[in-house]
Amino acid sequence: MPHAKAAANVGIIVDNLLQQHLLKTALMHFGFKVILTTDPSKMNDNPELAAEVDAWVVDIIDEDAEHLWLDDLFDGDVPVLFGMGEAPQRSCENYPRWEKRLFAKMKELLAGYPLAIADEDTLNKLESAVTKNNPFPLPAMFNNIELGLPAEHIWVLGASLGGPDAVKEFLDALPQGLPVGFIYAQHIDNRFQQALIQTLGRHAGITMVPYKEGSQINTGEVMLAPVEHEFSFDFEGRAVSKNEAWPGPYGPSVDQVMLNVAQHFGNRARYILFSGMGNDGAEAAVKISQQASTIWAQNSESCANSSMPDSVVATGHVSYIGSPRQLASQLVNYLQTQWMK
Repeated sequence: MPHAKAAANVGIIVDNLLQQHLLKTALMHFGFKVILTTDPSKMNDNPELAAEVDAWVVDIIDEDAEHLWLDDLFDGDVPVLFGMGEAPQRSCENYPRWEKRLFAKMKELLAGYPLAIADEDTLNKLESAVTKNNPFPLPAMFNNIELGLPAEHIWVLGASLGGPDAVKEFLDALPQGLPVGFIYAQHIDNRFQQALIQTLGRHAGITMVPYKEGSQINTGEVMLAPVEHEFSFDFEGRAVSKNEAWPGPYGPSVDQVMLNVAQHFGNRARYILFSGMGNDGAEAAVKISQQASTIWAQNSESCANSSMPDSVVATGHVSYIGSPRQLASQLVNYLQTQWMK
């Protein structure tokens, strides 16, 4: 069994340079350590590295060539993912779906290795951190807003690795009393959901609340999306469990949270993608963009890992990019503009 913090070593054997590049980029986005990328004709050139590979990803474009070495590879002890098919270009709308399918297969292949999500160490460090940001002042137009009522403006916050730090910085910078409610979809071990609620709500002017069947998204609150099961909303905007696991490799699925929120709240919903590995949120961004929607993302420089927000930015549907504090300032300004319309 690998060490709890070890990333799986992956070797890529592909007879096409572009396919090699796309596979390597996608696997690194999901936190795998690609230690060997080679053409089949050169796979025996690095026996030392090959011996350290935990899983092989193999794709053959030239089907007419002889590949006797494949029999040896499949007969070995190292698992092999074969035949993912030609990867679409990163600019293609199908790329996020292909990338997610690749990760789901790799997760199944390397079940003994941990996913790159927020864990107990992350929360312990966050708990001991000193809050540096003072909240922005509350605009005078919001002084008489009554909190705790169903929110008119719904914002989805999606995050994975590095997300708790970024989201905490964002929430700590927001003034209490904004006319907005949040849904926070964070890839995290389900054992630490309550700890996440306590840690993020410690200094924020926004109240963190757990998912509760039948609850609504209220002004001044952040509801943490459950890890264990998917949820949607009834015609009154009340949370309803679907009693089934989230689709895809992560719980909660940021893609599915965004799609379910968009289905019920339409153009009342907006979205911010924070630090994380992988591309969760990118597929939904493409679909949601068919409506008049607002999608923002954390900038690469301030992320612990920028793969997730970068993937959403790459779709071309993100209208603002900034650090967590800049995103908070932008939200305050945005709400003022919307309020005056």
